[in-house]
Amino acid sequence: MSDVAEVMGVSTTTVSNAFSRPDQLSPELRDRILMRAAKMGYYGPHVAGRVLKRGHANAYGVVFMDTLSSAFDDPFKLQWLAGFSDELRLTGASLVLMAVAPDLQASAQALRNTLVDGIAVTWATHPIMSMARSQGLPVVAGGPHGPCYVTIDERSAGRQMGDHLRAQGRGQVCIVTGPVAHPVSAPTISTWDQYVTDQEPHEPWSRLTGLVEGLEAATPTPMIAQATHWTRSAAAAAATAALGCLPQLTALACVGDQLAVGCCDALRSRGQTVGEDVAVTGFDGTIDAQEHDLTTIDARAREQGSRAAQLLLDPDLQPRQALLGHRLVLRGSSSVLK
Repeated sequence: MSDVAEVMGVSTTTVSNAFSRPDQLSPELRDRILMRAAKMGYYGPHVAGRVLKRGHANAYGVVFMDTLSSAFDDPFKLQWLAGFSDELRLTGASLVLMAVAPDLQASAQALRNTLVDGIAVTWATHPIMSMARSQGLPVVAGGPHGPCYVTIDERSAGRQMGDHLRAQGRGQVCIVTGPVAHPVSAPTISTWDQYVTDQEPHEPWSRLTGLVEGLEAATPTPMIAQATHWTRSAAAAAATAALGCLPQLTALACVGDQLAVGCCDALRSRGQTVGEDVAVTGFDGTIDAQEHDLTTIDARAREQGSRAAQLLLDPDLQPRQALLGHRLVLRGSSSVLK
């Protein structure tokens, strides 16, 4: 910077203003400084230095527990990110995507290596949340956890879906979910009581609990199929396992639309008709649900992302614990049982 200032015959402050405070210079002088700096191979102050000087990064992180490639395959997360990034764009802030394993070491490393003014976590809980708060960073959770979050009443939504299936007179229902934190080796089929005994409460727990409550009066009691991954192909494998050991199965209730699409794949591969032979329901209200005619819960993903960004950008915005409404969307995948 000093070399550019010397060649141009101006102060280093003037050169700095050309990059960071253009309103302090005439357009002609700024253009001449920038052109000379470019010819000399100088393109402005170091990013970290600028952040330290002004005390903020004007960037916000979004934390995923899985890989970023998996996040891009998830229609719910894409809709959520669209809403989040739209709000940042209005203020000129940047988006930082962070894939952070749910452990203390990975969380600490991510915070050391990333310059952000706040983070949003797409799950309700993650070790990085308490660490970030201890460093004075604002945090928005994707579930009812902590002082600031955005979500829907997932238990109520699950109960509404369970009520819908029970009111249809569906007999044997199997609820399809994914692994708790890390992929598992093979899909498992268990009763709800067995599942509760074997698992710690985890992210879709409220959805699962609501579904079971909605199906409470159903006979026989619902079963739980746990897929090896939160993917379409893994859900298809879990559905195939459930169909193989539950011959009277009449409905597959999934805790996510992507899982529901996989269940539809499994039924069609067996020559069965979705909605007539076996009902399939999803959860989230993504584009997948529209394209595959899925009954689902509209969780307002884009609005959740938008609200999360608003809460990070405005520390005075109220309420800090936002519970958005949801809607049961009825489609052909759960047509009336004949």
